[in-house]
Amino acid sequence: MLHPTVFNTSQVCYQLGARHAVMSPGSRNAALTISFARNQLIKKWIIPDERSAAFIALGIAQETKAPVVLCCTSGTALLNYAPAIAEAYYRQIPLIVLSADRPPELIDQRDGQTIRQFEALKNHVKESVQLPAISSDIEAKKYQEDLINAIIASKELPIGPVHANIPFREPFYPGSEDKLEFHEIQISKSNNGAENPNSFDLPSAKKILMLFGQDEPDQETQNLINQISDKIPVIKSPLNNLEVGIDHVDGLIGNQENLVPDLLITSGLSILSKKLKNFIRKHKPQTHLHFDEAGVPVDTFQTNPKLIKASIKDCLNQLIDNEVDTEFLGNWKNYEECSKKAITKFINSSDFSETKATFRIINSIPSNSFLHLSNSMPVRYVDLFGVKNGVICRSNRGTSGIDGCTSTALGNALVSDKLNFLITGDLAFLYDRNAFFHNYKVPNLRVIVMNNQGGGIFRLIDGPSKLPELEDYFETRHNRTAEYICAENQLEYYPIKSDDQLNESWDDFLKSSDNAKVMEIFTDPKTNQETYKNLRTYIDEQINKLEESS
Repeated sequence: MLHPTVFNTSQVCYQLGARHAVMSPGSRNAALTISFARNQLIKKWIIPDERSAAFIALGIAQETKAPVVLCCTSGTALLNYAPAIAEAYYRQIPLIVLSADRPPELIDQRDGQTIRQFEALKNHVKESVQLPAISSDIEAKKYQEDLINAIIASKELPIGPVHANIPFREPFYPGSEDKLEFHEIQISKSNNGAENPNSFDLPSAKKILMLFGQDEPDQETQNLINQISDKIPVIKSPLNNLEVGIDHVDGLIGNQENLVPDLLITSGLSILSKKLKNFIRKHKPQTHLHFDEAGVPVDTFQTNPKLIKASIKDCLNQLIDNEVDTEFLGNWKNYEECSKKAITKFINSSDFSETKATFRIINSIPSNSFLHLSNSMPVRYVDLFGVKNGVICRSNRGTSGIDGCTSTALGNALVSDKLNFLITGDLAFLYDRNAFFHNYKVPNLRVIVMNNQGGGIFRLIDGPSKLPELEDYFETRHNRTAEYICAENQLEYYPIKSDDQLNESWDDFLKSSDNAKVMEIFTDPKTNQETYKNLRTYIDEQINKLEESS
C-alpha cells in the first residue's frame, strides 16, 4: 500500500516553499512520483538523465530563489546528482533530494540496484536524513518530522541542498483500496539562524577597496554602492552583477603598489580573476573585513580577514559619510580606462578568432537578458571584457565544472520569461548533450558554442601548452560538431566561420522561435592561442606606458 504520510510528501514540500519538482523515472520511487504527479500545486519536470536533472533543478532554483525537489529511484541514480549538489552547496542554492531506496535489510546483501545511499552526498549537503520505511504510526510521525526539519534546514543560512533517503518495501504502487488525499500539516517555525548580527565599527582608513564576489543583483545594495562609487573603488565584474564600479580588472591588474588598499572590504561568493587574487595575496591590506550574513569563514586572499556576520548593506551605510583618499579611486579609474581602450583597439584590428567572436557577441546581447557562462574560457573572456548593464550573468563557479553548464542554463530558461544566452565551449556542450533529453521546448534559450576542436584553455596555460601530449591528452582534439545534437532535438542551428557570417546571422538568431537555437562558431585553436596572448601582451604594454607617463 501507499502510506498516507508518504503520499503527503509533496504537500509537505509545497507548504515549505517548493513549487517545482524535477523527477527522473524509476520504479522504487513510484510512491514519491505518484505523490508529486497528483499534486497540482507543484510544477513537474520529467528529466530521464539524473545528472542533467540535477543541474536543471539547480537552474530553476537559482532563478526562482526557492527550494526545488529532486526525486530519483534507488541505486546509482542518486550518485549522478553529486556534481550539481556540490555546485549548489558552494553556491548556496536550496535543492531537496528525495532518493528512494531498498529496505535496510537488503543493503550489502547483493540485491539488485542496491548501494549505500544514506549519506552518499554527506560532504556537500547541509543535512542527510534516513527516513523510516513506514510500518507504524510512530514511524509515520518520524518520517514527517525528519522531512520537515531537513527542508527547513535547506532554507536557513547558509542556504543549501539537503538529502532525504527513503526506503520502500514492496508493494509500493497504490492499491485500489488506498485512499489518497493531500492534507495540510502544522509546521512550527524554526528559530535557527535568528542570531543577532555582529556589531562592528569600520577602522579608520583612507584607501578603501570594495570587492564583491559572485552574487545576484540586489537593487537596495546597488543604490548604496551608487552613493559611494564616486569616492571608493568598487570592483565590478559580470558575476557580481554590479551596475557601477571598476571594470576590466583582470586586464588592468598587475603589480601596482598605488592600487594597494589600507582596508579591503569583501562580500559575496567566489572571485574569478586569478590575477586579482594573486595581487591581493602579494600586497596584503592592513585590514580585511569580510561580510557574510551566514557566517561562513573563508580566507580566499590569505589575509586572515575578520568575519562579520552582518549584511554588507550595514557597511555601505557607514561608508557613505566616510572621508577617503579620492586619488586612490583616480588611480583605479586611470588603469580601467587604459585597459578598456586597449581591449577595444586590439579587438577591432584583429582577425577572426574565438576572442574576437566572444567580444562581439557579449556586446550584442540585448539588455534585460540572462547570460550564462560555461567554465574554462567563456567565463574568463567575459570577466576580462565586461558586459552591459541590464544583462544578468550566471555561472557554475561553485565548483567550476563543465559538466552541467547547459542543463543549468536550460533550467533557468524554463522558468524565466527573458531571453537566456549561454556561451559555452565545445567540450562542455558535447559533455552535457542530455540537457535536451526531455519533452520540453525552450524557446527563450540561445546557445553559442565556441568550437575549437578541444579544450582550448590548455593552449593558454604555460604548463600543458609546451608539452608534446598537448593535443591528445589535454586538449582532447576531436572533429565533432553540434549539428547532429541540434537535428535530433529540433533545435535551429547556425554554423559560423567568419565575422561576416556572425554579423549576418545574429539578428535572425535573436528572433522568436518554437525551441532553443544553437550558434556554433568554428575557430582555429592556434589562431585563438596567438590572438589571446597577443591581446594580453598589448594590454600590458599600454598599462606600462601609462605608468611611465605618470
